[in-house]
Amino acid sequence: MNAFEKNFLQFLEGVDKTFIIPVYQRNYDWKREQCKQLFDDIILISKEEYRNHFIWTIVAYNEWGWYEFLIIDWQQRVTTISILLLAIYNILNENWEESILKDKIYQQYLINPYSEDEEKKIRLKPVKDDKLAFDSIFDWEKIDDSNITINYDYFYNRIKESTISIKELYEAIKQLRIVEILLIKWEDDPQLIFESLNSTGLELTEADKVRNYILMKENAKTQEEWYKNYWYKIEKNTSFEVSSFLRDYLTLLERRIPNQAKVYLVFKDYVQKNNLEIEPLLQELLRYSNYYNKIITWSDDNKNISNVLKRINKLETIVTYPYLLELYDYLEKEIINREEMLQILLIIESYVFRRFISEVPTNALNKTFMLLWKDIASHEWYEENYFEIFKYVLINKTSSKRFPTDNEFKESLLTKNIYNTQGRNILHLLERLENFDNRESDIERLIEEWILTIEHIMPQTLTTEWNNSLWDNAEEVQEKYLHTLWNITLTGYNSKLSNKSFYEKKTMEKWFNDSPLYLNQFLKTIDSWNETHIIERYELLKNKAIKVWPYPITDYVVRKDDTRIFTLSDEEVFTWKTILEFSFEDTDYDIESWRDFYERVVKILYDKDPMLVKSFLNDDYLSCKFFDHEEEGWTLTKIDEWLWLKVWTDTESKLYATRQMFEKFGISLDDLSFYIK
Repeated sequence: MNAFEKNFLQFLEGVDKTFIIPVYQRNYDWKREQCKQLFDDIILISKEEYRNHFIWTIVAYNEWGWYEFLIIDWQQRVTTISILLLAIYNILNENWEESILKDKIYQQYLINPYSEDEEKKIRLKPVKDDKLAFDSIFDWEKIDDSNITINYDYFYNRIKESTISIKELYEAIKQLRIVEILLIKWEDDPQLIFESLNSTGLELTEADKVRNYILMKENAKTQEEWYKNYWYKIEKNTSFEVSSFLRDYLTLLERRIPNQAKVYLVFKDYVQKNNLEIEPLLQELLRYSNYYNKIITWSDDNKNISNVLKRINKLETIVTYPYLLELYDYLEKEIINREEMLQILLIIESYVFRRFISEVPTNALNKTFMLLWKDIASHEWYEENYFEIFKYVLINKTSSKRFPTDNEFKESLLTKNIYNTQGRNILHLLERLENFDNRESDIERLIEEWILTIEHIMPQTLTTEWNNSLWDNAEEVQEKYLHTLWNITLTGYNSKLSNKSFYEKKTMEKWFNDSPLYLNQFLKTIDSWNETHIIERYELLKNKAIKVWPYPITDYVVRKDDTRIFTLSDEEVFTWKTILEFSFEDTDYDIESWRDFYERVVKILYDKDPMLVKSFLNDDYLSCKFFDHEEEGWTLTKIDEWLWLKVWTDTESKLYATRQMFEKFGISLDDLSFYIK
């Protein structure tokens, strides 16, 4: 095995070289997203005038002859840059002018000009149908249903539209550096080496990639200073969970939630798109990491704020973190004060917990908090009236984003199976009811250490005495209330209480009558336990629950021309409502109508994966209608030369079809938001 560092074009060039993608490799499957990232990187190399840019390691196996190479690793990139070079050549060739660069690309990187064997004329030999698609482009033909063709068209159009010349583009490609690992027949086992390269060692985390991206371009002294002054402090502030912190930070700034495996790519795109200088960026990251530390360690200078942060963390509502980062930033900028900060946190706690009790689906929470700033900022003078608008926005959420009202909360509490819920939720419920407006006791620790345990007042197994005390409907009462809050309390003597009668549980030494807990005070005032007393305890505790987890009240009145934000997952009816704008993947689109919205979304999806959209032609389960030609009598819009979309449908049909297509793509419905007036 020999390893060489070289430019990628040096790897391609050479007399009679042939690069073969083995048949055991997967088909070429790079999509628009990967091609865009590669082309953007090449543009950046050109603009920033890097001397070289390392992109990957290529593993090749020389088996049949010195000039034939099996590409056993990173074949996707080798194929993609070959497609890019072919697009450059064809654009140059369209001018019918002699060009040294045109001939060089064609004869040194794309074909073997002196080969008498037509099979070896084209240097790259992709797998199966990919070879037919690649070869057809040389003949000025195209095979439509191929990623090779689709990505060729993408590069061709990007080059045509690019702000840099073909010569500048070529010079940037020359800077792409690789490490070529050449395996030698009889000496190396390709399979063992491939497994070793792909399955040993720990992969870099997303934070590792970001750190390297930030520091690697700097000299050694600057690297050391920046690491010491910024990055190490960021690591400490985030308890070394920097990848999670960066994801929340990017969610806050980009208003979209990055895939956990793509935090680095989103970060890099954010830096390049905004032309950010690195040291000021590190300073900002350090500032936000200080906020992050307060959130995850509930260590605010204000004890009350710390206590609420502690409870929010114990409810495991990490989806609130991006919004909490923003709150701390607003606190520092004096847009809100500390009392407003505390009240906002209490409302968030109430919002999250009421939704749990009312069994509102949780999958919308992350987008709710991600878009909360946009919701608030859509109101005029929001910075001067932030707290009131915050309350207004939250209580006007609908469907799966709703803030359960007092009536919904109370009705849900009546029959909610508390006993069999997740431990963190029942612990939160009992702790807050016990400690709210009372002298606080360390209920959580006592429960965690089994000093206090959860006790059913009416037992799970009814004795004759219990049947008698519950009157004629004992089984009905037990089925309805057994695991509800109203039949549950805390005691230090659970194992002894078992299914003893209520009178025994009440009067024996150190039991209910001797309990200092608020939850047991009502039990001291009664002599039996039946449905009447259960309802009485329900009335008592539900009224306290409304105080513990309050519903916000505001006198803020919305202006008629204020907009509201929704996502595709919202279940409201939008017929007769005007759409102004939609946001998807960090891009805002101004639109004029629901038809405009529908056309734009389909074209965006087509750009992401043309072959998948074309497959909708024959999908009878989709409500959207596609045609492969312009159909007389239909109102259609052209997606490409062989794909037309029916657009004469009502608003709800357009939205339903859009949701179906998003599901086919595996895209969350909450990834697309839109403004309604």
